[in-house]
Amino acid sequence: MMKRLNGNVIRKILRVEIMVLIAFSFLLLEWIAAHAETQTKDVSQLIQQLKDTNWAVRSDAASALGKIKDPRAVEPLIAALKDEKGYVRRRAASALGDLKDPRAVEPLIAALKDNESYVRRKAASALGRIKDSRAVEPLIEALKDKEAEVRSEAASGLGKLNDPRAVEPLILALKDQREEVRRTSAIALGKLRDSRAVDPLIAALKDDKGIVRRRAAAALGEINDKQAAQVLIEALKKENLEIVAGAHAFFLRRGEPGTEAVLMKALDRNGYIRMAENFYGCGNAELAAAGREWAKKQGINLKLETIPKIIHWGSDQ
Repeated sequence: MMKRLNGNVIRKILRVEIMVLIAFSFLLLEWIAAHAETQTKDVSQLIQQLKDTNWAVRSDAASALGKIKDPRAVEPLIAALKDEKGYVRRRAASALGDLKDPRAVEPLIAALKDNESYVRRKAASALGRIKDSRAVEPLIEALKDKEAEVRSEAASGLGKLNDPRAVEPLILALKDQREEVRRTSAIALGKLRDSRAVDPLIAALKDDKGIVRRRAAAALGEINDKQAAQVLIEALKKENLEIVAGAHAFFLRRGEPGTEAVLMKALDRNGYIRMAENFYGCGNAELAAAGREWAKKQGINLKLETIPKIIHWGSDQ
């Protein structure tokens, strides 16, 4: 009798649970439908606002459409690249970069010739995010732009496109008169990992700006080249802490026992948050402790789950 009663109770409980699940499912479906309808209205309204007589409304609408990332916004945003107000054009270019739709490539290439440098800069950035090979040659041409911010963004975009045609132009950009262009060119060459860049990057280790020297060191560490590796290993032996800090990811991947002391010195002298994160997540207890302590002094509490990409100690061995 007790077993039968228990069985009845269990069946009733199960029926109640099933009914609750069904009710919840209906509510969830209703919420999804309502949310989709609301978003549809929002997108349509924002597209309409791109034609508002107030340029500030048009500008805000362009930014909002980039955040929503609805493909219906692509063509209206392309049209907004020809808005009479430069502020609207730059917001439209940035939004198209968020959407990453290939339909925007040719209009954004045209925007690289806009009469406002900030529009050209945002167009270059957007083309880098879309990662379409049609943008390679136009971005190479943009490395000659009269404004350093545009040249810098063009270099950054070329690094994301991962096309060997960009190597030689980026090598030339390592000698640009402006620091930010040299810096982003070094970063881009590190992403391209082409051995043609090794000698120019070694030369850039003597740049008059520390940030360029560190970025050149980091780039050398990304290129699988014996000469590049030898230069960095020599810097470690000589305790060139600036170069060691820049190329710290290279040394973490090598995972040579006994190099921890120099790496920690480099963190203490030339450290930055990404370096501390890499130390903390690398799996070497001594370096992890050093990374955590360095960050704590900056008022930062490191967490493994927030580190973008873990570099493991000795992963190249």
